[in-house]
Amino acid sequence: MTIGIVGNGIIGLMAAYAISARQPNVPVAVIGRKSRVGCASLAAAAMFNSFCEIEVGTLSNSIERQRFLFNKQSNSRWPGLLEQLRSESSQLIHGGFGTFLIKNATTDWLEDNNFDAICAALAEFGEPHQEASAADIAHYKPSAAGRATRAIFIPNEGWVNPVHLLSALDSILSRRKNVTFIDDHAHRILTSSGKVTGIALEQGDPVSAEQAIVCNGAEFTALMQRSGLDALFQRVFYGVGATALLECGEHATKNCIRTPNRGLACGLYSAPQTATEVVIGASNFISPVPEKEARLTSVFTLLKSAMEQINADYYRARLLRVNVGWRPTSSDTLPLIGPTSVAGLLIATGTRRDGLHCSPVIADYLTDMILAGTSAQDMRLYAPERPLTRLYSREEAIEKYVTHTINAMYQHGFTPPQGRTLEDIRQHYRNEFSALHEQIGAKDWGIPIDMRDMYKYGHITP
Repeated sequence: MTIGIVGNGIIGLMAAYAISARQPNVPVAVIGRKSRVGCASLAAAAMFNSFCEIEVGTLSNSIERQRFLFNKQSNSRWPGLLEQLRSESSQLIHGGFGTFLIKNATTDWLEDNNFDAICAALAEFGEPHQEASAADIAHYKPSAAGRATRAIFIPNEGWVNPVHLLSALDSILSRRKNVTFIDDHAHRILTSSGKVTGIALEQGDPVSAEQAIVCNGAEFTALMQRSGLDALFQRVFYGVGATALLECGEHATKNCIRTPNRGLACGLYSAPQTATEVVIGASNFISPVPEKEARLTSVFTLLKSAMEQINADYYRARLLRVNVGWRPTSSDTLPLIGPTSVAGLLIATGTRRDGLHCSPVIADYLTDMILAGTSAQDMRLYAPERPLTRLYSREEAIEKYVTHTINAMYQHGFTPPQGRTLEDIRQHYRNEFSALHEQIGAKDWGIPIDMRDMYKYGHITP
């Protein structure tokens, strides 16, 4: 048996790591360009956050609660895994644990409500945390108007330098005799009589394989179209996100500092990458096509927000690099993970911004299914060939869209005048999103707010 892994991002490497450790005599071919253009992991913080990702209503929504519990499984895995990877690779992997969640008044009430929801979840699950004085956070020096009104410290949520992490995995796997790296793009999944037979490459000779794991992120749908398999799966889009890597010298933060999720994004954060470098993030917009360069508005907002809300001394930091990654985002916004009706074909994509954090659990599940055909991990919610999952009622989706859109406006400098303007704007967005629901016939379900434009412009049809 030969196993082909399409995608050399974190999920592909972790799957190869798990499979080759458990079955060192089974050939594993990892297919992907060394350049890793658009790799979501390389543009990430990358934060090990479960509780900090919670929003108002997350735990009262049965589907979102399941997703949170799935995400949470990986939290305890990373401390030991990072030490193991450091030992095996003999490489530096800069990372740590201890996240400061701050709440400031630069947006609106959604930030307060999300902060309170996180605190309630920490209490519900008995997760260690403590109140912190924002003034005592090392290298936290915001402008007066951007200072935090409250902060908590969560010791078990952390971060890692993704460049170091992928480099260490590359090094370890390159020394395993049963693992081969192929510097090429997968052009097509080859099948015969409903079974995987191999993987055709863009430039090289086809790779024979009885099993194929497709974990090529946002490029998934394009590959399925070329393979004649796209009718089986919902479409996966490009969540184009940008982060900024700064050389801050002595002003680099020693812990991750982040806000709660904000409208249409994951809030603002500063995460250490080395002793003197931090990454600031993150922007996001959903696109049907890849974009390789960051948009100017994304970079401007990140840098301005970092100086105002994290450390005013960043004005003299050096901008080393703007990272752009494509977060794979499915049409219903849930991951696609598991085996398919095509014998030997397994899928792992649609993880949005949770792929790196959840990769140990995903890799173990894929390994179980390939080597044993069964797993103790219940992944039915993420079955790749499912119909679109409806997460929200129509009214829930409309209210969520209005709330998040207004909050996003505040993130970009919106200051409403006195009077009824703000309520008029709310009503405008309420009417607009209601009309879109009518247009597509969404009577008893709601459009995920991230997917608004994909429905509006016909990229998703109910």
